Amino acid sequence: MPIISVTTWDGQDDAQSRELMEELTRTVRKVTGAPLDKITVYIQEVPRNRWTEGGALGSDPEFPVLSRRLTE
Repeated sequence: MPIISVTTWDGQDDAQSRELMEELTRTVRKVTGAPLDKITVYIQEVPRNRWTEGGALGSDPEFPVLSRRLTE
């Protein structure tokens, strides 16, 4: 019984989320042979102001740059 958890920022629309979950389900079925009704996929959405990468807050307008800076 495969369980797939995806964690992402909030704000994805329903169509995108549904497509992602359907594609993940199909891929797991193809690779493992598990019955479709035994494959669980769920998405956890995290607000951008509760997410950091490289110490940069996801809600910061400069996030794309700040999250990729080199620090020691």
